[in-house]
This record gives sequence, structure tokens and C-alpha cells, in this order.
Amino acid sequence: MRFEDIIGQGEVIARLKGYGEFFASKGSTPGHILLVGDDGMGKSSIANVFANEMGVGFQEADASKLEIIGDVSALLTNLKLNQILFLKNIHLSRKTLANKLGQPLTDFKCEIHIGQGPAQRLHIMDIHPFTLIATCPKKSDCPPELLGEFSLILSLQPYSKIELQAIADSIAKKLEVTLELDAAELLARNCDGRPSDLQSTLRRVLRAHNKKTITAEDVQQTFQAFGIHVRTDEPLNLVDGLKDLSGVDFEKLIVSLLARMEFQAEMTQTSGDGGIDIIATLNKPIFGGRYLFQCKRYSAGNLVGAPTLRDFYGAVTADRAIKGIFITTSDYTPQAREFGEKSGLELINLQQLQKLFFEYGLLTIGQA
Repeated sequence: MRFEDIIGQGEVIARLKGYGEFFASKGSTPGHILLVGDDGMGKSSIANVFANEMGVGFQEADASKLEIIGDVSALLTNLKLNQILFLKNIHLSRKTLANKLGQPLTDFKCEIHIGQGPAQRLHIMDIHPFTLIATCPKKSDCPPELLGEFSLILSLQPYSKIELQAIADSIAKKLEVTLELDAAELLARNCDGRPSDLQSTLRRVLRAHNKKTITAEDVQQTFQAFGIHVRTDEPLNLVDGLKDLSGVDFEKLIVSLLARMEFQAEMTQTSGDGGIDIIATLNKPIFGGRYLFQCKRYSAGNLVGAPTLRDFYGAVTADRAIKGIFITTSDYTPQAREFGEKSGLELINLQQLQKLFFEYGLLTIGQA
């Protein structure tokens, strides 16, 4: 696969392409890369494509399965010049192994201990310059001792429905079957936004139906047989729909909205202290920079008060972010709105949120 074969993740691919071209023009080894995103979002495919574009070897390992320091040493000393080492789940690496990775990533030297006890000797071995491409669900999950080693940190963004349909068609083509349009749409709506889920679901459908053309009825029959709840495009009552979401799912919905607005957004670790829920970066002149979001899924009668906004403003000021944006499914007290105007916080209520969903295609005219 090449860059042009990747469907979706346009911003990530564009930055990787420019990054690779820069190092190729200098004749040097690209710096290390961290890919941030949930499992099944295509991180492995993207890393593979980067290796293909650079014309170098590719080796894959899972950090959660590296149990002893010798595992890391063996991995590093077997790498060829400029090779890509794809290390999945770096957030699950043992602390001793994470510490072991630090020096090789910095100066391409690997410490090897020979022997045991008093007779043990330390040998420092030069290793070939290489590029580590590591993955983790969130930037904050990466071991702190390794985070500074990554020259490029990229967050994968949610796929649009159109992109997922195109991915379904692409997978079907590789499997030498044809998907009718309605079948591709149904698969795209029921893959939880992840290409890997889409592929595994399509394979289950193909095992159930020994045919070369798959219809929407074939997909529905398979879902029913396996007890899979079928999502449809029936009109959504936004107020009732948000009530059914968990706090985390509501934040994921906001991240999807921000992706449509060309932000690179990342949910923070759940703290339960009313802190920052989403950190987003906008790479644009004048308005570009770091934005902080707090999201509260409150009932209509539960208004956000000024004390809550003061706490949020304190976090935004301490972070030196460009702007703090507070989003609620209810509304704000007059005192809260007054504080928002004076402090420069942007306050978004349910009505404004609904308009944004509509404007950026997360809500259709019929649904609005």
C-alpha cells in the first residue's frame, strides 16, 4: 500500500508525507513517531505504508509482550539501517523496559549485560539508526520517560460515514466480492467507527453467505443471527439521545464534532475532579493553537453556575491555552454568563450544540 491507498485520516497522512520527504531530502533517518488512537483505527496500516513510502524494512512488536530486558536488546540489535520498528501498545510496556528504550532512541546505543553477579560486565553496542513508530490510546498514556523522544505525535481522528463506506468497498474488493450500496452503508453504520471492526464484520457476513454479491438484507440477516443490534438512520431526538450517552460517549461525540471542524482532539484521562475533558489543537494561522474543553451532560433544569466556570477558567489560565470552551446539554445561570463574558470563556448550550451538529453534518435536516 501507498499513501494514496489510505482512505480517511487526511491530516495524518499529509503530515507523514511531508515528514518523510523532509528526511529523505536530507538523507537522514526520520525521527520517532507516536500514533495516538483507539485499537482498530488503522495505526498498523499507516505505519506499514510509511515504511513502504520510505523504502525501508518494517518490523512489528507488541510492547505488552516484551517481558525481560533481553527481549528489548534482541529486538534492537537485529534492526537494519533506517528500518521502521512498529511497537504497539507502548503504554503497556513495563517500566524497566521503557527505561531500557530511552538510550537507544536518543543515541542508537544499546546496553547489554553479560554474565551474572560480580562477574557481570556491561557492554555498550552501537545499533543501526532506526525509526520507532509507537502507538497508544492517548498521548497522556505514553510513558513519561519516552514521550519526549517522539519528534512527531499524530492523533487519528474519527472516520466519516462516507469514508467508512469507501473502506467497506475496498475491503470487499480485496476479498473479491461486491457490496451493494445499501449493504456498505449498513456495515459503515455498525462498525463502531473502526476499520478493523468493519473488516471482521464483513468477514462474518461472507462466512454466512456463500455468494459474490452482498446485499443489505444479507447483512441484516447475519446481524440478527449473531444478535448484533442494528443501527439505522432513523431521525434522532438529540435531547433524548444525549440522555442515553455516558459521559465518556458524550465526550467522544464532541471529539467527532471537533474533527469535522479540523481540530486534532484528544480526550484526557478521566479524573472526576471537574478538570479538562478534551485538549484540542487547531493548526491554522491567527486562530491556531491549543484549546481546552469541559463537557457537562446536565439535565435541562440543572444550570451551570459561576463557581464551576471559575474552576474551569483557573485550569485554562494555568495551561496558558488560547481559549477555554465549556459545553453543556443544559444552560448557564446569568451569573455564569456574566463571568464567561468577562473571562473570555466560550459557553455553548444545547441549542448552540445542535446547530453545530447540523452545520458539520452530524445531524441531518430531518433530524434537526
